[in-house]
Amino acid sequence: MRLVAAGLSFRTAPLAVRESAAIPAARAATTLRYLVGHAGLLGAAVLSTCNRTDFYVVCPDELSSEVAPRLVRYLDPGGARDIGRHFEVRMDRDAALHMFRVASGLESMVVGEAQVLGQFKAAHRVAAEAGTVDARLDYVMRRAISTAKRVRTDTALGRGSADLSEVAVDCARAAAHDLTGKGVLLVGSGRMSRLAATRLRDEGARIMTASRGDSSRRLARTVGGETVALDALGDVAEQIDVIISSTNSARILLDAAVIDALQQRRDRRPLCIVDLAVPRDIDAAAARLPGVTLIDIDELGRRVDERLDERRNTIPAAESIIDAELDRTMTAIGERDTATPTITALVEWAEALRTREIARTFGTAVDLDTQTRERVDVLTARIVRKLLHGPVTRLREAATDPAATLAIREAFRLDR
Repeated sequence: MRLVAAGLSFRTAPLAVRESAAIPAARAATTLRYLVGHAGLLGAAVLSTCNRTDFYVVCPDELSSEVAPRLVRYLDPGGARDIGRHFEVRMDRDAALHMFRVASGLESMVVGEAQVLGQFKAAHRVAAEAGTVDARLDYVMRRAISTAKRVRTDTALGRGSADLSEVAVDCARAAAHDLTGKGVLLVGSGRMSRLAATRLRDEGARIMTASRGDSSRRLARTVGGETVALDALGDVAEQIDVIISSTNSARILLDAAVIDALQQRRDRRPLCIVDLAVPRDIDAAAARLPGVTLIDIDELGRRVDERLDERRNTIPAAESIIDAELDRTMTAIGERDTATPTITALVEWAEALRTREIARTFGTAVDLDTQTRERVDVLTARIVRKLLHGPVTRLREAATDPAATLAIREAFRLDR
């Protein structure tokens, strides 16, 4: 079996191509079931964000060279969108390394940003609920998550780090010179919009929210804003100085004609629009309208890059943690065809726990005679053997089953 990571990102593909390859959250489970049911894959998960669409899959050895072509045919059946030219493929250790780096924020547009870990967890959860995670993929994704948590805890990579919402607010501030009393329309009410709303409130902006359902009203109440309908923006046009949009819509929400009508009501005053969405919420043609400054996700990334010098100094420490955890992970996967190393690790873990707890309980008690100490030692050793009998028997019965080995290694945290 081979572990494969295949996909494209802001490093390899322009925004228009990333839009074409995006997998909406509502379609992720269906996509994964199709890939496992009809494309010959043994396990599959997909991470689709504004900056990347990554597939993490397990396949038989003989299909490893076919993974990328099959994924590309699924995303771009006729080849018209040229997605295949931007695909990157990684195998085995390189695939696992990529997953670890993505989860830890090292491959993000904003290096060290925290949001990607939540997105990675969600990708794992969706695949698990869809029934498309086999033992190997489950193990590697769990290890990537635990490694990312270590990186955030043990290094300064994520401390004080900006995210895209913060940079979007910076752009709004630069365009409006001072956000105090300025009207900012937030389109969408997801995490990015919520983060932006909090920062905008702290800067004294007047916040308006527009999205589907009750989420817009909840967000408005949280930050003391008001709700507006997208089809009634003309009624509040004169109050809008900035638009920040971040939704998961599969289509344009505000086309150039709508923005033009808005500008006419505003007497063509400068209007800054920050579009954080992929696919885009705002028609790219709006950038050509008088008075409009349209900043899309790629332009935002270029502005982010100017702020990263200090954070780059923390990358070696994060990479050191990733390398060490990756070695442990690949060693465990390499041993999947024999139960012996896992049984040995399990017994050693239990014995270390037993002796540590005896020492903690009795310490240097002088009133405990040698015979009693020996009886306690024998008793606790017997209990440990009985407790381990089930897992050890299961491992020996399934010596060539990677699912049993990796499940027990994960359950007992033998690679921590």
